Amino acid sequence: MNRRALIKSALAAAGATASNQALVGGLSLLSSYSAAGSQHLSDNKTIVMVYLNGGMDSLSLLIPTEGGGYTTYKNLRQHLATPQANLIQLSGTEYGAPDYCESMVNLFNSGKLSWISNVGPLRYPTTKKMIQNDDTVMPLFVGSHNSQEIMWQSASTDPNAREGWGAKILELLNLPTTTIPANISLNRAPLFTRSLLSPSFSVNPEGVQNLHRLNPLQPGEGLDLNLFYDIQKANRAPLLDREFATRNLRTLDESAFLSSVLENISEPQVSYPVDDNEEGQILQTQLKMAARLIEAAPALDHPRQVILVNMSAFDTHDNQSRYLPSLLNSLFTNLEAFQRDLETRGIDDRVVTFSQSEFGRTPTINANGTDHGWGGHNFLMGTPVNGGQIAGEVPEFNVSTDKMLYNLSIPDFSVEQYASNLAKWFGLSGSQIAEVFPNLSRFDDVDFGLLPNAS
Repeated sequence: MNRRALIKSALAAAGATASNQALVGGLSLLSSYSAAGSQHLSDNKTIVMVYLNGGMDSLSLLIPTEGGGYTTYKNLRQHLATPQANLIQLSGTEYGAPDYCESMVNLFNSGKLSWISNVGPLRYPTTKKMIQNDDTVMPLFVGSHNSQEIMWQSASTDPNAREGWGAKILELLNLPTTTIPANISLNRAPLFTRSLLSPSFSVNPEGVQNLHRLNPLQPGEGLDLNLFYDIQKANRAPLLDREFATRNLRTLDESAFLSSVLENISEPQVSYPVDDNEEGQILQTQLKMAARLIEAAPALDHPRQVILVNMSAFDTHDNQSRYLPSLLNSLFTNLEAFQRDLETRGIDDRVVTFSQSEFGRTPTINANGTDHGWGGHNFLMGTPVNGGQIAGEVPEFNVSTDKMLYNLSIPDFSVEQYASNLAKWFGLSGSQIAEVFPNLSRFDDVDFGLLPNAS
């Protein structure tokens, strides 16, 4: 390979690395911040967000099993309703879940998982009458995938928000700067794990990669890394050129360091499911890497970590009965294995896993699927979770109630109320939480009672 080809390859490489920080959070020369006054924490905690792309039909996971509730559900859901004989009871509740969610029920009944009912983006505590009198009290773009994803991941009602609440809670703790940032994405660079000061740190879940175009193309054909370093260290006048070269060098250093740490962290010692669902396979790979990164947290000097994993294909407008059972079975069997993996590693007491999705779906159907909704159910999972509970009131499957606007479930809890419980468990003070979630003051400060030290 000649010098011109190497330069071209090196310049193309930055966009192909699994661990390089995307150029979305501002230049490091402009966005670096001081670690003066950094907070020292003596324990380790990690939150793992499972983002379910497409708007998961979470309403179909908490199905009434007593009185006339099931009949009302069956009449509304028609051929998409789970037969009553195929429901598994959630202990201590009046609700059951479809039998393809057996792993979720196992986690719930063993005290490792709880649900928070009917959460969504809200400007203020909102009633049906308020909306009927003035529809501007609703957030903008309810039912829009992109806008609702931004609102959920920023914990706001701003469809143009540029900072994720996961990255912001790390910043507010003002922890010492580390080689590997603690805001980690295992699937792309979503808003949740980035802020204006802290771009997402992306890790390839299949294994830490360096700038892959610098790897040998054939056995014995190694590229001249010294030449690559010389190119990056060359004097450059333009600010963007200097920043680009700096990030290339930092990527090499970060990847080498992370690889050296993970060499001492074992692959899973538990069996994850043999999964025929492609989306489940992708999720499983991410969860396996997440478990290793969490075990590595002390070696990475991460007293706090924020990790995002992702699962797609939940936009079930059609063929819901064909696709959704497989997706949900894959989701919860892999999460059950992930929980066992953490327990086997002896790190489960410091991890809380939770869900987000753009919206719940409508209780009504559109032929063979469900439409974009508003409020939906979300879970908290982990050893620290006070499991086996459903926080809040599960909406009826009835479009005539005051909890329904047409066929949209009006959320009882805001995203800020949901997220602030996790931030409190993470160790943020009241003033720090108010800074991350400035609209929280519009709502009751609800402690769901599902996490320790959250009162």
